[in-house]
Amino acid sequence: MAPTANQVADEYRRLQSELSGEAAAQVAVAYSTLLDPLDLDRTWPVYAEVVAQIIEAARRTAATLAGAFYVAHREASRVLGEVPPIAYAGQLPAAQLSTSLLVTGPVRVKYLTGRGTPPAQAATQARAATARAAVRHVTDAGRDTIRDTSRRDRLALGYARVTDGDPCYFCAMLASRGPVYESEETARGDDPYHDGCGCVPAPVYRRSDPWPGGARDYAALWREATAGRSGRAAINAFRRAYDAAR
Repeated sequence: MAPTANQVADEYRRLQSELSGEAAAQVAVAYSTLLDPLDLDRTWPVYAEVVAQIIEAARRTAATLAGAFYVAHREASRVLGEVPPIAYAGQLPAAQLSTSLLVTGPVRVKYLTGRGTPPAQAATQARAATARAAVRHVTDAGRDTIRDTSRRDRLALGYARVTDGDPCYFCAMLASRGPVYESEETARGDDPYHDGCGCVPAPVYRRSDPWPGGARDYAALWREATAGRSGRAAINAFRRAYDAAR
């Protein structure tokens, strides 16, 4: 039996998670072996160069995976018509990646040690933060490929957020919105992903398409938990309800 569109999307999410996790592990090794918390300024340049190479190599693979997923998901969705040219994500701007690595690495270490945290402990916390940022940078290449390709696809209405089986409250809240239709977006890019996030977008072709994962359950929980509330109060109410449900 051919896989459903949701099964294809979930398998794609799993593959991207494995890829970003492997890249993050390599980044953590580079951090531990190349960046000296007691001599950050001298060891930073080589470390930053090596980590940039790790992330960009993984991003190329992530974009390729996303392109293959787009074609397979479209077929599983039984969408006829020519597949649009895949909009493969390019390299991150060097300054953007360097700033991210600097903030999660040396800047965080200096901040923590300045507040009295022992250097070894500060380095451990910064290494974890850098690994989470690496996950986002790698997975973003796939996300951008899918979203930009869907905008080229005259049959795609938008996209939906695919989470893992146990997302954080923030990702569950965003998934609860269901498909994000291009004609209804107030601003492009209004679908944020945090460091360490494994969520990915999947194209939507019909308003009757099933929502991926537990999105409808999250939508029901949102309606129940936030009745009569709005803004930050609604978000906090959903978080409490979601944490209790978990």
